[in-house]
Amino acid sequence: MADGQDWEQRNRAAYGTVAWRRAVLTCGALVVWHTGYDNRPAPGPPGPRPGRPDVPDGAGFTSRWMPVVALLALAACRAAREADVLVDDVELPALVGWVDGAYTGRLHQGPLETGEPRGRTAAGWLDLVGGEQRRRRAREVLDAHIEAHSAEDADPQDAHPRDADAQDPRDGTDPVALTIGDRARAVRAAGIADLEPEWAADVAYARAQTDRLAAVLSGDLWTPDRPHRAFAGILHGTLTATPDYPSLPETVPGPIWVQRVLRMPHITSTVLTLTDLPEFAPFGPKGDSADPLGSAVGAVAHHAAHSLAKPAADLEQLWTARPADQPVPLWERAHLPPPVREQILAVEAVTQELATLLFDIARPGADR
Repeated sequence: MADGQDWEQRNRAAYGTVAWRRAVLTCGALVVWHTGYDNRPAPGPPGPRPGRPDVPDGAGFTSRWMPVVALLALAACRAAREADVLVDDVELPALVGWVDGAYTGRLHQGPLETGEPRGRTAAGWLDLVGGEQRRRRAREVLDAHIEAHSAEDADPQDAHPRDADAQDPRDGTDPVALTIGDRARAVRAAGIADLEPEWAADVAYARAQTDRLAAVLSGDLWTPDRPHRAFAGILHGTLTATPDYPSLPETVPGPIWVQRVLRMPHITSTVLTLTDLPEFAPFGPKGDSADPLGSAVGAVAHHAAHSLAKPAADLEQLWTARPADQPVPLWERAHLPPPVREQILAVEAVTQELATLLFDIARPGADR
């Protein structure tokens, strides 16, 4: 077993918070997907959704399923410390023995930082473990994810048919271990079965703003001035640059998926840096909200591209820890499942649309 303080410090360094809070977020994503509970900031119409009368409302989720989230998070922390890995790196099937098996009796044993003013006692952790019904629900969540992942891993084309480029070719490789972090990343990107994922609204908003920019340009309803053209010219280079971070082994041709996703936070930060400059401030968040160029750029950078900020941060951390001898396709297969790839493709598409418009603004009349 790892030294507790060292293990806590490594989790805090990786996630910017204590292991317990990270585990709650990760396991919360697993439970939300299993129950179909819509926990988005701006949910749709209240009440049961068509075809899902079993979906809990807010009160039902809090009373029935939040204790399950806590139980799974506690199991993830205990299993992670036992294996001396970060909480997201716990293999999902390994949690079964902790929530409802040989290790359940040890869940309340040992200290664990919670970030709360007062630490929890062993009795407090034991109360969180709960009774047989709570453990059974936790087991149901795990079993559902294991079954769904097995089906998707066996035939990703059937699981995610929307875009062939997002599919995950097997190339004869062996199955990869299913970690709770990878599974949470997959279900966040995919969204609940009968709802659009959250990122789809960000991409739709960005596309609406780029369509507006295209319309005013083609209809001669708006004429960009010199600062517009200078801003468009600088930003065009950023949007069309070939992703080259992180660096790859010499034998691996790029760009690869992890480079493509890590390009998106760079776009966001570049736009922020540019619009901090006095000459380009009118196109930034504190500028003219009616400006079609600033609105389109802001929507792409701060909505579409920014929707990949959290996955990018996780994947950068995972890439840094990648074993040097692990084949890159195998690493990407484990950590970038088809739903994440679909999100990347959608963001790249609207980014390319904006890049084309920026070229027209920067060099009017030039051949593309």
